[in-house]
Amino acid sequence: MTFIKIIFLFILIMMMQHRGIIYRTGKTTVAQKKAVEANESVLPKSKNLLGSWRMYGVNQGDPIALGPDGKTLENTPMSKKELFISFFPDGSFTQIRDNNVYSIGKWSYDSTSQSVFLTSERITQEVGIAFNMAENGLRVMHFEFNPQENMLLMEYGKPLSNYREDPFFAKNNEWRIKPEKAENAGQLRSRLSNYLLHNIYLLKAAKIREHNRVSWEFSEGILRIYNPGIGVVKPGQVPAAWINTFHSQEDAKKAFGIFEDCIARSKFKGNGSGNWVEQNYRILTDIRNGLAPGRLRGETRHNAKKSPQQGV
Repeated sequence: MTFIKIIFLFILIMMMQHRGIIYRTGKTTVAQKKAVEANESVLPKSKNLLGSWRMYGVNQGDPIALGPDGKTLENTPMSKKELFISFFPDGSFTQIRDNNVYSIGKWSYDSTSQSVFLTSERITQEVGIAFNMAENGLRVMHFEFNPQENMLLMEYGKPLSNYREDPFFAKNNEWRIKPEKAENAGQLRSRLSNYLLHNIYLLKAAKIREHNRVSWEFSEGILRIYNPGIGVVKPGQVPAAWINTFHSQEDAKKAFGIFEDCIARSKFKGNGSGNWVEQNYRILTDIRNGLAPGRLRGETRHNAKKSPQQGV
C-alpha cells in the first residue's frame, strides 16, 4: 500500500506541473495545526531544513499521529529507500530516488506560509512543511502537498558546519551525473576521484556526527570496506547503479581498472588498530592522491591486487 500511495502522490504532482509552478492553496497545513495543538513542533525556520532526510512514508489522513501503515510514528519501521534529500545553507539541495535517479535544485523558505519552494529542472513547487520530534530524538519533517497527502521524512544526518564537505553536497556527487559521450582517461580519473571524495566525506561526516556506523545505502559503488581496510568488489558484483553513472559499460570497466591500479600503488600503511573510520579515511585519501596525472602505470590495469588493503 505504501508503494501505491507513493505512485499516486508523484502522479498527482506531475499532473500539476504543466505550468511549471505549483502553489499550495491552504494557508496552514494540517501537519502544522496538529503540531501546534500537540505543542511538540520544532518551529519551521529555514535552518531547520538543513541536513539530510530520508523518506519515512506517505500519509493519508492524520500526518502527525499516524505513520505510513497506521501505526504510531515512533514505532513505524523505516520503509525501503524511496527518497533521500539534503538541504544546504547556500540554498541548494540534492536528492536521490529509489531508482538511483539523482537531481539537484534550489530551495527557499517562506516564513509567512511556512512552506518551502523547491526548484529543479525548471519546475518550482511549493510544499507546506511542519516538524516534530520522534521518541528517538530525531526530527521528523512533514511535506504536505495537499491536506490529504503528506510525505514524512526522518532526519538522517545533521548539518555539518562545513557543508561543502557534506558527502551529499552537489560538488561531491558529480560522479553520479551520466555523461552524454564516452570519456577519455583523464575524465574517467576525474569522475573516479569525485566518487572517492564522496566516500572520504562519508567517513569524515560519520566521525563528526559521532555515528556508530557508516551507511553506503545511497552511495553504491565498487568499494569494499573492511575494519580497517579498503578493497574492491569482484567484477561480477559491481552495482548496476554505479555502472549506469558512466556513458557505457566499457567506460565503467576502464574506471574499475584504474581503481584497482590505485589500490595496488597505495603507500599508506595502517596498523590494524585504532579507529577504523579514521584509518579508512586516510587509506582512501592516499588512494585518491594516486589518481593525480602521471601516478598510474596504466589507464586500465586489470591484474592488480583485489585483496583488502589491510595495512596498505
